[in-house]
Amino acid sequence: MSRGGTSSDKVMRLNVGGSYYTTTKPTMMIVPGSVLHQIASGAQYCYRDDRGNYVIDRDGHAFRYVLNYLRTGKLITPLGYRELDILREEAAYYCLEGLVDAVDQILETRRKRARGRRWNGAARKLSASVGENLNNLAEDEEGDLDFFEDSWIGGSS
Repeated sequence: MSRGGTSSDKVMRLNVGGSYYTTTKPTMMIVPGSVLHQIASGAQYCYRDDRGNYVIDRDGHAFRYVLNYLRTGKLITPLGYRELDILREEAAYYCLEGLVDAVDQILETRRKRARGRRWNGAARKLSASVGENLNNLAEDEEGDLDFFEDSWIGGSS
């Protein structure tokens, strides 16, 4: 027997939603108190399939990013990854607060960019109608352009 036990004692084979992963107990135990830590330590029972894999009935595709987060301490997703809401839900289920925070930061950045794109489109339309004088528009004390309110709707009396 090797110094730290057999290699089979350290390797964990997982069946997560039908996707198969192989990792180590130390990786699964990197975040104390997480569901994965509890499974790896034996504190939480986990079913096994007929091959002996631990069965976790969660999103198997999103688990790839969960596992890589445990390995690196960083959230690494492809550019334009579109399933952040699912990944956030999975991170919350596994009690990985650092991963939840990382996903939330990306989601907030995307929301800000989307708001900026909407404003840029409106500014281009306004610029075309107002012309070069767009930078000379008056603002009130709060910095708002209040004259854009719909006061013209309904016509004159």
